[in-house]
Amino acid sequence: MARNNTYNVGDVIRKLMKNPKLAEKLDKLDALQIWNEIIGEALREYITDQSLSKDILYVKLKSSIVRNELSYKKTEIKNQINKRLGKIVVNEIILK
Repeated sequence: MARNNTYNVGDVIRKLMKNPKLAEKLDKLDALQIWNEIIGEALREYITDQSLSKDILYVKLKSSIVRNELSYKKTEIKNQINKRLGKIVVNEIILK
């Protein structure tokens, strides 16, 4: 007789989220998504690369003017990201 291997999707996701490495990677993806939402579509065209390593968000920009403007708002943006995630994921933003 065949076994019934059906699981509730919610239960599977909760079990996967208990894995600290997976949860950390998902937090990083969420942080990058929130970063993109905060800066908006107009500024996104000046970004050539972005990544989150450990707790540092690295952003490479095409424009020194945009980099200068964002440097004044780094603390505010970092606080918004962490507040929306409900925990500290980003401790520093480095603009290159």
